[in-house]
Amino acid sequence: MKRLANFYALFLNLMGACFALPLVTALIYGEGSSVRAFALVMIACFATGGIVHFAKREDLSDMEMKPRETYFIVASTWIIASAIGCVPYILTGSIPGFFDAFFETCSGFTTTGATVIDDVEALPRSVLLWRSLTQWLGGMGIIVLFVALLPHFGIKARNIASAETPGPTVTKLTSRFTGTAQRLYIAYIILTAALALMLMGGSLSLYDAVNHAFTTMATGGFSTYGDSIAHFDSDYITWVITVFMFLAGTNFELFFVAAQGHPLRALKNEEFGIYAKIIAVSVAAVAASLMIKGGYVSLYRAVRDSAFQVITIMTTTGYATVDFDLWPVFCKMILIILMFIGGSSSSTAGGVKVIRVIVLFKMIKREINIKLHGNIVNDISIGEQKVLSGTVTHIIAFVTLYLITLAAGTFLISIAGCGDIVTNFTAVLSCISNVGPGFGGVGPVCTYSFYDSFSTAVLSLVMVAGRLELSTFFILFSRFFWDPNRV
Repeated sequence: MKRLANFYALFLNLMGACFALPLVTALIYGEGSSVRAFALVMIACFATGGIVHFAKREDLSDMEMKPRETYFIVASTWIIASAIGCVPYILTGSIPGFFDAFFETCSGFTTTGATVIDDVEALPRSVLLWRSLTQWLGGMGIIVLFVALLPHFGIKARNIASAETPGPTVTKLTSRFTGTAQRLYIAYIILTAALALMLMGGSLSLYDAVNHAFTTMATGGFSTYGDSIAHFDSDYITWVITVFMFLAGTNFELFFVAAQGHPLRALKNEEFGIYAKIIAVSVAAVAASLMIKGGYVSLYRAVRDSAFQVITIMTTTGYATVDFDLWPVFCKMILIILMFIGGSSSSTAGGVKVIRVIVLFKMIKREINIKLHGNIVNDISIGEQKVLSGTVTHIIAFVTLYLITLAAGTFLISIAGCGDIVTNFTAVLSCISNVGPGFGGVGPVCTYSFYDSFSTAVLSLVMVAGRLELSTFFILFSRFFWDPNRV
């Protein structure tokens, strides 16, 4: 219990510090209600964290987390963060209802980008910045940030961060996972700053540049404008964001491989190669369809729009420059498939992840070869690294659980009858893959505001489950998890 209390005390202090930026923004723009809201939540976080810390004081360097505590901490931290993060929405009146505010905050921290706000431009600037900041904080991971800022947390933190980091495995870039977390965040910060500067070079204000840099690198997709990136009507802005979305969907570990003098090794990475090829083929197919059946007469515009929408969907960012719900069915089917695939492992993107798709197809190929050539055992490898049989089993289990969650979520939100089958299916698919927009009633020019409280609660939990790679979340519902003699 002391270990848990100590962790939550430090976490509450970290959450309190995160409110500083929107608080300063509220002061700059003279938003009185926002100043009071952010100050109140910040004080409450620091006060609660301080009380818990001094009541359960213990040396963190000796914290040996048990598996039960690891999974509980990760899952509960995301729920608590969303519950705390939604308070400013309620206090400022930006989103009066708790379930809607909780949905918006879950969408932020999980970098989904789905929204219940019909007129985002009517919100205070400080609230919009907090909305964008939640995505940036959730992009690399709340726990990973926690580990990066607390070096004394030690190497034992790897088990905690592993339960949160996207992808089948977590690679250590240094001998201590604290060093790995710090390096990941250094790359994250550098890319975010570089994007903000480039956006300012495209005539965006500092405010708009920072907001969109936060949500682009997090592959979140929240914008300060209702019509998203289309608002800027700029080829330069569109292409810059397209490039950085592609980078954000790439395995961040490859940036360090390249920085260490091995750029060719990074480019030859099998997952990166397949990731780039899927995007290239999808862009060509969508552009061709737009020219043939989509009413496009300009090849450049077809390529620009297809490149942006293909990359924003595959990286699960969720921006929009056009209403792709009006595109030909062939284009929409490609986008749905890309929603499922998602970005690379150890990136800020959601979805099943390219690495898992590669392993699944190699497994299918191996089964076919066994049928054709007898009991020949061929190992599955990614590059020069053999994929362990246990990893293959975990991937199959993940995809199975993903499909079950998709079906169950669609069934549950359909009970209220708030949307048709296309709307509800793509809403759940979008939430579990952390994409944002779907099709039908949740298309790129629509919001999730028509769903009732039950549906928004279900979708909120689906977003968290998808961000935590499902098993970390659903293990809490196992009766064996709560049995101290079994875990």
